[in-house]
This record gives sequence, structure tokens and C-alpha cells, in this order.
Amino acid sequence: MGNSVSEPYEVFGIKPDSSLDLHDIPGGANWFLLIKNAFSRLENGQILEVQSKHAHLKGDLQSWCRLHKHKFISALDGGDHYRFLIQKNGELNEKPDWGIRLPLRKDKNLDIRDWFLGRAGDLLEQAPGYIGFVPRGAVGEPGIPDFGFTLNRKDDVWADNVLDLYEQAKEAQWNASTDIPWDELSELPDDIEWAVCQIMTFLAENEYSALYIPAKFMARINPHYIEVLMYLATLVQDEARHIEAFMKRALANGGGLQYSSTLTERSLHSLFIQEDYFKSSFLLHVLGEGTFLDLLHYIEDYAPDPVTRKIVHLARIDEGRHVAYGIGHIRHILSRNPKMVRSLIEAAEERNQYLHSESVGENSHLVEALAILGGGGRTAERLKTGFERVAKLQEVMYERRIQRMLQIGLDEQTAQKISESHTPNFM
Repeated sequence: MGNSVSEPYEVFGIKPDSSLDLHDIPGGANWFLLIKNAFSRLENGQILEVQSKHAHLKGDLQSWCRLHKHKFISALDGGDHYRFLIQKNGELNEKPDWGIRLPLRKDKNLDIRDWFLGRAGDLLEQAPGYIGFVPRGAVGEPGIPDFGFTLNRKDDVWADNVLDLYEQAKEAQWNASTDIPWDELSELPDDIEWAVCQIMTFLAENEYSALYIPAKFMARINPHYIEVLMYLATLVQDEARHIEAFMKRALANGGGLQYSSTLTERSLHSLFIQEDYFKSSFLLHVLGEGTFLDLLHYIEDYAPDPVTRKIVHLARIDEGRHVAYGIGHIRHILSRNPKMVRSLIEAAEERNQYLHSESVGENSHLVEALAILGGGGRTAERLKTGFERVAKLQEVMYERRIQRMLQIGLDEQTAQKISESHTPNFM
């Protein structure tokens, strides 16, 4: 006889629903841990048979049943063991799922889109309180502490494309050490190398912001919406990889990290201090990273070497997913509550006012670097061409911001107003 669940058999005309064999486990806390767990698998009113070598378990069981309002039915001397019948008589308990198999895909794989079955697939509009880190679908005991999550509604964080984006993010991960052709980086003219280094400094600086802001909000999201947290984890990893790659490029060819402007830091600070997730998602993912996406496209077009081109190309693919989440998230909310548009207008106006509360000038080093890159050098003739291309870039950014805002459901007049007030920081 061992510590196991054996087949119950009829005792005094009563057939137990389950049996727990404690054999000769010494009395104490372990007994009642196992009995409690066995009860958790029973319905209210069902009967558990407990077997033990120890006769004194009877008195302990009777006391435990009185304390927890269960019913001690009977005890039987089996010769070399004792059998006790107790009836579960507590409050109705939730039961975990059993027997639900996830269907395999045609490629024999499972992905996150496949687990929305049974209790695990019961995605609520309002997450339950005191959930702690209990996985959705599991059964938590009473008394779980309040973890203080503040984003507890599906509309706070959800995007209808978040499951697809998570799967795409896993497939598209790249390594800034091994997936960049560092050995193809040849010496460039000093003015071109300086421009690349200045641009890489700016890109890394902005990606610090894009890493910190989602990370700040992750601890506030109720784990009931774990899919959003899992996606944001890939986003944070993307930004960490971008910072690594941009900084490596600035340092790899004899140049180095260059200048940071007050405009850039104030622009990023205005994003960092935003405490409303809805507004933050709009400002960062739709406006900021959307504009950043167009900047990366420009750099890729005029990159003077294969290493720079490869880095920004890979980063641009990642940023496309980040923008897609922002568009999906904001569109999801506005489709349910169109009046929330007012919050987006307020967010853009608040940021604009913050940036103009002090005269901070422009990021002159970055603009010059973009002109050098676009024109191919620092001569007057090349700079003229470069500045024309930078001006064209700014027009493209303006128009594409409007397009993204139309995608989330804003009218054209509102989209134009917000796009006009967007920061000149390119983020």
C-alpha cells in the first residue's frame, strides 16, 4: 500500500467518489495538504475515502471536518489499515479543465492562436480582481493578494491583431552580433561616417524611450491578458536589439556616438511621463514609431554601406509590428467608444504644449546628418540636394501620419490637425 489514489469501493452501502491512500505517512500537515487537494478535485456533496495505517487519524479528521464544515461519515478498521469516509460540504468550487486537447495545425505545430479553448480561452472584458499570477484557466484558491494591477479591462490593452503579431515577432527575431555583415563595413569619407554616427546616436536614443515606455506599463497589465504581455515582451526585446545594433554601428568604423539635443530629450521625456496607456500607445506606437518608420526607410534608401542598410532594414521590419499593434489597439477601442477620440486630441495637444513650453531649438546635428546622407556629402551642392530630400521626408512623414490616423478611425480634419502639431523630433 502506498500514497496514491486507489479505486474506491462500497463501504456500508456508500460508494465513495474518490479514494486517497495515505499508507503510513506520519500524521500532521502533509495529511491535510493531501486531503485538501483531494477535496479540490471533488464536487460539493461528493465523498472521499481516506486510508491510513494510523488509527489516530480518526480524531484528527473529525476535528478537521468540524473546522472546515465538512461531514465525517464513518470509520472502518480494515485490520492492517483504517478507512475513513468524509463528505465535501463546503462552498461550490471552480473546477479546472480536463480532457480538452488543442488541435494541431497542418504543419503539426501549435501557436498562441490555438489555446483559446475551455477555461483558458475564456477571455473576459473585465479581468477578475485578486488574480495574482494565476494563469487564465487555472483555479486559484481564495486569499490571493491584490497585486495592484491597474489595467484590468480588455479594452485597456487589447488589439485584434496581437496574436498574429506575437507569432510574427517570434519568427522575425534576429541577432545583432551574427545577422549583420560586420565584415563588409569598409572605410567611408569622414563626413559620411560622421553623418551615419550622428544618425545612429539619434536612433539609439529614441529606442531607449521605445524600450522603457512599454516596460513601464507591463507591470500594470492584468495577467488575464497575458497575450498582450507576451507581445510587449517581444517589443522590448526588439528595442534592446536595435539599441545594440545602432550603437555598434556608431562605434564599429572608427567614428563614435555623437550629439544629443535638448529637443530630442524633451520630446522623449514627453512620451515617458505619459501615464495613460491609451494615450501612450497612440503617441508612441502610432505617431512616434510611425514617423520613426519613415525615417528608417529614408536611411535605408541612402545608406552608404551594406551594414547600415542591413541594420535599418531589419529594425524597420520590427518597427512595422510595433506600429501595427498601436493601430490595432487604438482602433479596437475607438470602434467600441468613438468618443475616446477626444483623448487622442488632448494627448497630442498636451505633448505639443510641453515641447513648446521652453524654446529648445531643433536637432541641428541630426538634420545636417540626414542632409549629408541624402545628398552624399558635405559640399554645398550635395547639401542642397540633401536638404531637399530631408524636406521631402518630412512631407512623407506628415502624409503617412494622416494615413495611420485614418486607419484607426479618425476623420481627416482631426488627423491633419494632429499631424501638423507632431514633434519635429522624428519620433
